This record gives sequence, C-alpha cells and structure tokens, in this order.
Amino acid sequence: MKVDLKLSPERAKRVAEHLISALNGEGIFGFKELPDDLAYSVEADADTYINFLSLTTALDYMRDAGKLWQSSIETLKDGETSWVFSPEAVSSSKPEELIKALSKHKLAIRRNRDSRIWLTISRSIAEKFDGSFVNLFKSFDFNVKRMFDLFGEKEYGELFPNLSGRKIFPHWIRILREKTKLEFKGVEELPIPVDVHVARATFTTGCIRGRYSSKGIGEPIRRRVIELWDKALKGSGVIPVEMFRPLWL
Repeated sequence: MKVDLKLSPERAKRVAEHLISALNGEGIFGFKELPDDLAYSVEADADTYINFLSLTTALDYMRDAGKLWQSSIETLKDGETSWVFSPEAVSSSKPEELIKALSKHKLAIRRNRDSRIWLTISRSIAEKFDGSFVNLFKSFDFNVKRMFDLFGEKEYGELFPNLSGRKIFPHWIRILREKTKLEFKGVEELPIPVDVHVARATFTTGCIRGRYSSKGIGEPIRRRVIELWDKALKGSGVIPVEMFRPLWL
C-alpha cells in the first residue's frame, strides 16, 4: 500500500461540530438510527439482553448489519432457537444443533465460522465467568480501556474471537454503553470503531486528504483515521466512540 496522506484535525473538529448538531436536529440526511438500534425493540431480562447484544456484535463483520440484527431478533423470539443466547446452553450443545439454530433465521451466514465464534465466546463466558458477561466486566472493574489493551493479546483474542478485534471491541462497548445500564470506565480512551463507512466519511469530508493505493481499508488507513479523530476531539466534550454514529450515517 502506498500512502501519502495529510490529517486535518482542525477541519475534523469543525466537521464533528456540524455533524453532531445535525444529528441532534433533523439527523444526518434525515437519519438518526443505526442498524443495532433495532435492539431497542427486544424484551428480555438484563443478562439475556447483554448476551444478545454481545454475541450478535461478534458476528458483525463483512455483512449487512441491518439483516444481522433482524436475524438475531428473530432467533431470540423463536422458542426453538432462543437458547443460543444462553452461554451455558450453547456450551453443552452439540455442534450440529448450534449450527442448525443459528442458521434457521440466517443469523449465521458463514455457518461453520460464525458458529465457532459463537461457541468459543459462549464457552469462555460459561466456564470462566459463570455464564455472565457482567462478571467479565467486573473482573476488569468495568475498565474497558484495560480490557481493550489485554484483549489485543493472544490469550483473550482466542477466548473472545471478533469481540477482541481493534474495530469490533470499541463498537461492542459503544453498543452496550448506549443500550444498557452498565457503567464503564475509560470509554473516552477507546478509539473510534473504523469500518468502511467511517473511513469514507472521514475522507469525503476532507478531514484526511492525499493519495493511497489499496483494495480496501487496511491497517495504515485505520490508524490514521483513529489518530485524526483522537486529535480532533480532545477538549471537545465528545469522545471518539460517540463519533461513530454521525460518521456512519
């Protein structure tokens, strides 16, 4: 990849002010909701809801996010498949049972890979944290920046595939922060989740200019987008994960 880019934090600061103002008004191009906001329609106890949000987020890669969340909601509402949101039940299930349940409403579209991700995370929660994501957070005193640093290491990366990713981890915490009563520490230190939409918005608003040659949004681009928004938002009262929504929209 050839990269020759100039970061403009001052421009990004103005863009942030404009987008947040628009979001608080009529929205960005009239929209305020993200695909994961479909989760607000779910009725479940607190633990099941956190399981639902966390496990669904783990499959949020290389697919239509709206269809993902709709499939997950249908899976939860279906009495034959709702058990997949219980880490203990998943841990004791047979592989073919899990694949069948996750595939019924197209929650797992990469049947084997998605099922392995779901099973691995569920087993980690069931065996190491008594079946509770809250216990996982408690073990870190709810300090998600410390979690983020450790999740980048091999041990946690293997225990929590995808959720430990540099993009999905802050995306996961943003979702939980917005949709649950969990009180996290260190959220302001997490980087903005950089997907193709956030990267494109950063470029098209002129906050990063120049040339690069690549087939996609690789790590060199992701690092620059993170650096830009970290610099632009300092002292603004807005933290990087909060810019995901307006930039994505």
